[in-house]
Amino acid sequence: MDVHAQAPIVGGHLGRVRTPDDDYLTVMMLSAGLAGIVQRRRQAAGGSAKEVGLLPAPWRVGFSRLWWRFADQGLQPLDSDLVLLELCAQPLATWPVQLDLSITDLQNSLLADGDLTEFAVQGSRLARHDVEAEWTENQVHLALREAAAANGSSDEEIAGAYAVLRRYLIDHAVVADREVRGLERRFPATDNSGQTHVHRLISLAYHSRPAREPQDYLLCPSCRNVLADPSACCATAGCPGGSPETWTAVPMAVVYEQHRATRKYIHDPGLVEARIIDALSVDALAPVIRVTPYPGVDALDVLIEFLRPGASGVPEVAETWGVDAKDQVSARLLGRGFTWPQAPACDRRYLALPAHRAVQPGYISDLEAELDGRIAGVRVIDENQLVARVKERVKELAA
Repeated sequence: MDVHAQAPIVGGHLGRVRTPDDDYLTVMMLSAGLAGIVQRRRQAAGGSAKEVGLLPAPWRVGFSRLWWRFADQGLQPLDSDLVLLELCAQPLATWPVQLDLSITDLQNSLLADGDLTEFAVQGSRLARHDVEAEWTENQVHLALREAAAANGSSDEEIAGAYAVLRRYLIDHAVVADREVRGLERRFPATDNSGQTHVHRLISLAYHSRPAREPQDYLLCPSCRNVLADPSACCATAGCPGGSPETWTAVPMAVVYEQHRATRKYIHDPGLVEARIIDALSVDALAPVIRVTPYPGVDALDVLIEFLRPGASGVPEVAETWGVDAKDQVSARLLGRGFTWPQAPACDRRYLALPAHRAVQPGYISDLEAELDGRIAGVRVIDENQLVARVKERVKELAA
């Protein structure tokens, strides 16, 4: 570990006026640095570590920024990375230095049991230095897009294939090769090597485990994540849980189990959008609204079109709502990184939160404060309110 015996040099720091963003930027840099450190530890454990020299650059920047924060408050600055690493495992509110973060964010730590917390993951992704998140999202999403593009001959077919495959990753934390073969028959396009694009997607998003006999898994009835034993509580954020259900995989030769990164960055955050899509895709609403999952190949999470009878008997679109669903632990960091796509055009635009985030004290007010002046015309709403508002609008348009 590097030991900082004197004041770290941060260009332009001396004499600079602090802004409210400073401490969030520090936390983001520390989180990004921790992501790199954790990644190196995993590589070392797997025997694939390379000589990388100094600690990750974001960590060194975050250390330097924090050094000056201590000095600004007349405190003895930290003198080593080891001391800071120990602090990272403690809630930010307990750090010796006072950080200008929201009350909710101060309750978080950056490390737990040697791994990044959800708060640190969010910060590192926003800083664009989380190696694992970047690899997972880039590789899996690229494979999703390639599989959809290869199996569609029109924009509509490509978008439809993408929505099915994207939802597959949310619905299946574990799957047998027999089911994967069925998915390959539905989307049979192959690459230059003769391998189906679907097979490449599954091999990137899952670990494969040889198995020729039926395999029993305990699954959470709500989020379908694998549980360790019948007494285990589901640890997925916001999941209502329930009595574990036994599911039997019947493989021919292989069982695919979703690896940690896919679950953490793709499966779990996708649960809220899946709940919204399912709640609106019921038979009773089918004649009056059209629900499109992941329109524009994931430009948004849900497009809701309100229908009215057309002159020729073909339904016409009376109004269009766009929904982007987000499940992130820090409202401030969510607001800081949130953007809205230019297309598709929407009459109303909603940032939908899972219910368990919306009920956290101060979460919505912090998010709206962060969005103010950054994003115009986007309304913050929770998943249940959104579904209720859609049903209310159906009645209003029918009247």
